Amino acid sequence: MQRWRKLKTTAKRVWQTSGKLRISVLVLLGLALLAGIGLGVYGQRAGQQETAGLQPLGRAELELVVQAQVENVLARLYPWVLEAPTELVSVEPPPGPAPLGPKPEPEAEGAALSLEDLLWPVQGEIQTPFGWYRHPVYGDWRFNTGIEFSAPGEMVHAVLAGQVVSVISDGLETELVLDHGGGWTSTYRSVKALTVAPGERVERNQEIAVPHNGIVFFGLNHNHEPVNPQAFLR
Repeated sequence: MQRWRKLKTTAKRVWQTSGKLRISVLVLLGLALLAGIGLGVYGQRAGQQETAGLQPLGRAELELVVQAQVENVLARLYPWVLEAPTELVSVEPPPGPAPLGPKPEPEAEGAALSLEDLLWPVQGEIQTPFGWYRHPVYGDWRFNTGIEFSAPGEMVHAVLAGQVVSVISDGLETELVLDHGGGWTSTYRSVKALTVAPGERVERNQEIAVPHNGIVFFGLNHNHEPVNPQAFLR
C-alpha cells in the first residue's frame, strides 16, 4: 500500500514538472496535422483544376490541328508546294521492245527471190540454235546469230542462188558470205576446201565447201541484221 502511494506521488511530480514540454509537443503535433490536411486539399483542388482545363478533342478538331501543323511545316520548308497549283498528270509506260520473229520477205531487186526455196546448208543435227544460249564450257549467256550444225563428212551447199561477196580467214576458221539480193545474205563459217571464190556466181544447192572439224555455222541476214534461219529452212 505504501509502495503504491509512493509511485503515485512520483508520477504526479513528473507530470507537473514536464507540463510545459508536453504542451509544446502537443502544439507541434497539431500544427503538423493541420499542415498535412491543408497540403492534401490544395493538391486535390489543383489536380481538379488541371483536369478541368484539358478538354478532349473530337476527330474533326484533331484533323484541323494536324492540317494546320502540316501547312505550317510546308510554309516554312517547302513554300513552292503551296504556291504551285495541283495538276493530275497521266504517265504512260514506255513502249516495250518489238516481238522477235522472222522478218517479212522483201521484194527482190532484179531477179525474183523466194525464201520458200531456202535449202538446209548441210544434212546434220542442230548443235546450237539461233538466239540466247548458255555456253556449255564457260557457263555464261551468249547470243547466237545463226545456227551451228554438227555435220561430219557432209558437204556445205548454197541455200539460195547468189554471188560470193567475201571469203575471210583468220588462220583458225574461214567465213564465206553469199549475196542473194534484196538485202539478203547468207554466212557459212567454220568451213574449208572452198570450191568458189569472191565474185563468182553460185547456184542454189551448189556445193561450196566442207565442214571444218565437223561443225558448220550458218547465218541468215537481212540488211545486216540476223534473222532466225529456222523460220525459212525447208
